[in-house]
Amino acid sequence: MASSTRSTGRWTPLRRAAAAGIGVGLLAAALLLAPGPRPTDPGGDGAPAPRTFPDGSTTGVPSGTVLRPSSSITVSKDGAVIDGLDIAGTVTVTADDVVIRNTRIRNTGHYPVRLLGAANLLIEDSEIDGQGKGDAAVAFNHYTLRRVNIHDVVDGPRIAGDDVTIEDSYVHALVGVNGSHTDALQIVGGRRIVVRGNNLQAYDDQTGQSNAAVMLGEEDSPVRDCLIEDNLLNGGNYTVNAGGGGTRGAQCVFRDNRFGRDARYGARANLGPAIVWDRSNAWLDSGRPIS
Repeated sequence: MASSTRSTGRWTPLRRAAAAGIGVGLLAAALLLAPGPRPTDPGGDGAPAPRTFPDGSTTGVPSGTVLRPSSSITVSKDGAVIDGLDIAGTVTVTADDVVIRNTRIRNTGHYPVRLLGAANLLIEDSEIDGQGKGDAAVAFNHYTLRRVNIHDVVDGPRIAGDDVTIEDSYVHALVGVNGSHTDALQIVGGRRIVVRGNNLQAYDDQTGQSNAAVMLGEEDSPVRDCLIEDNLLNGGNYTVNAGGGGTRGAQCVFRDNRFGRDARYGARANLGPAIVWDRSNAWLDSGRPIS
């Protein structure tokens, strides 16, 4: 970048040293900003390190946490923090900015966690055990899940509305009840949706095949500003099914996801014209793009 003032005079030793210092500084900055090499397999063959995804060891209540028994609760105070409970029942949230952490919820009702007119719920480092009954694990909007272990539910989280983030979580061991349409994640409408870094399993050796890892539709409202990236998706009839009601206008980006081989028919189906399917979506075992 040119200086705003002109410099006259001869190059003195001091000026030469200053220029050299600037050059060294610029070189150091360039080296710091340059992208580093991709991590390689510690086995030594130079191949890229295998990707890892959440499982039972990286989600749920941290080991060693002492939990206090509780029955069903309703949280009605803004900013309340629920920490260290073992809840035999359900959680109903009617307040804003509630945090639930280090907590296990063993469902006895229809929805293990439900928001009623609430916003900005955060659930982290917790477990939701559906006990093989009920409906969606978390319903319906304005929530964030982080490092949550969700299992033995009929459906995983359901998104029906705006402002939902699900990250670094593990949804598995889904349970079909009376011919239910069992999905690891259901999106039926909403804006500002981010699903990132999760392990969404719609197949289990014990419970069998479910419908989809991601079921996308617009039964409730239009889907806009939706991003699904860097997840492990597996199982289902089709692992990703965008054939829910009225999905032709659904706008969602799928990128950098990895797919297992346990789907009955294939990795994806019924993608509408506004769905962006990036070439970075690939099979987990081979790394080959899913086009």
